Amino acid sequence: MSSFSQINTNIQSQQAFQNLSDTSEELATRRERLSTGLRINSASDDAAGFEIAAQLEARTGSQQQALRNIGDAKSTLSTAEGALDSQLGILQSAREKATQAANGSLSQNERDAIAGELQELVGEVNDIAENTTFNGDQLIKGGTSGDSSNSVGLTFQTGSESDQTFDVNIANSTAQDLGIETDLDASKAASTASTGGQDVKAGDFTSTPTDITTLEGNLSTVSTTGNGNLAGDLEGGTFEVEVAEATGNDTKVEFKANGSTFTATGASGNTTTFTTDTTVKLSSDTSSNTIAFKANQLSIGPDSVGEDGKSFTVEVRDNQDIGTRLEGGSADEARDIIDDVDSAIDGLTSQLSDLGASQNRLSFKESNLETSQTNLNAAQSRIEDADFAREQTQVAKLQVQQQSGTAQLAQANAAGQSVLSLLQ
Repeated sequence: MSSFSQINTNIQSQQAFQNLSDTSEELATRRERLSTGLRINSASDDAAGFEIAAQLEARTGSQQQALRNIGDAKSTLSTAEGALDSQLGILQSAREKATQAANGSLSQNERDAIAGELQELVGEVNDIAENTTFNGDQLIKGGTSGDSSNSVGLTFQTGSESDQTFDVNIANSTAQDLGIETDLDASKAASTASTGGQDVKAGDFTSTPTDITTLEGNLSTVSTTGNGNLAGDLEGGTFEVEVAEATGNDTKVEFKANGSTFTATGASGNTTTFTTDTTVKLSSDTSSNTIAFKANQLSIGPDSVGEDGKSFTVEVRDNQDIGTRLEGGSADEARDIIDDVDSAIDGLTSQLSDLGASQNRLSFKESNLETSQTNLNAAQSRIEDADFAREQTQVAKLQVQQQSGTAQLAQANAAGQSVLSLLQ
């Protein structure tokens, strides 16, 4: 039956209204894309595309932050490099001063004046190490946030993934770490205290090292000042002690140290504790300050050394810096200081080289990350960005359809009025 004469249900009007609704909804979608620039504005637009684009956006956002992280990392390393450069300049000046002090034409007063300059230079090296910080963390002293490690370990996040990190270790660069100042107590053994300034090496007595190590930390005399430095003009160092059985006597042992010979008497046997209080001096100065030990602190039997003898070494160090060491010292001391400063310069230049290599690696990572971010942005764009030319063409078509649909809906609503002519 034709719907022409039906009044209650206007099928033509309903069809026109449905088509007009679809056209208007599609037109709204196209206008949204044109206003946002995105083809996918909600998950319903393209479920799979929305998921992929969201993941890409999260990754590119993290990569952008990683690029900023690399910039901060380079700034951090540049700060450390600047500080090390300053210290290197100071060490170069210290070497010049030590070279000057090594010249025999200088008087002691002039050498002492140079010693004062060296003390100030050492102090400035420590100040630089103390004050070189980035965001509150010390960079060349005591580890991050001032802990007691031997280097500052920095881990930089240089990528968007959790395992994309870059580690840099910056060696501590205080005067002590550089070897131009020590933090030791000459009265303590190295094995009993981290600040110990005494160390005994068994030497030829490796088969019975306990015979020698009983001496460690028990030197009968180590003249020191109250702060652990060796007293007066006393100089530390490594002292070799030769031990041999006295010729034809199995109860006496001769100790030879620094050109002097001392005889100790004990009982016959391989491991005998000497009963004598004979003092074996390792070093002394004009003020009767000495480094010495008594033979009865050892358990070396005459039979264990024989006529050919054996030897061991005793090392004693203090915490003087290079300036304090030079004060009152000779040209020979200045030459030793030159060697110490050379070693410090070698360490600093090596550290600067490592920092430069790390900065170069960060630059490579930065370039690679920028390339990766560009490619990911392109992939994201292909998935979710709107094609403006295509969308505008569709809008023009839909606008015509909307206008036509509106007209057809009006005509469909008016079609029922024709039935009135049948009732006249």
